[in-house]
Amino acid sequence: MKKINPVILVVIILVGGFCAFKIMSFLGCYVRIEDFDECRKLTVW
Repeated sequence: MKKINPVILVVIILVGGFCAFKIMSFLGCYVRIEDFDECRKLTVW
């Protein structure tokens, strides 16, 4: 198995964590407000 560059590994973890945070924020907003477009504006874009 090839070793992964630690810098690339950190970048992948940060990007993955950021995406997961955005998805969880959106889902939490959607459960509370139940308005897809408003939650999309608040959390994703």
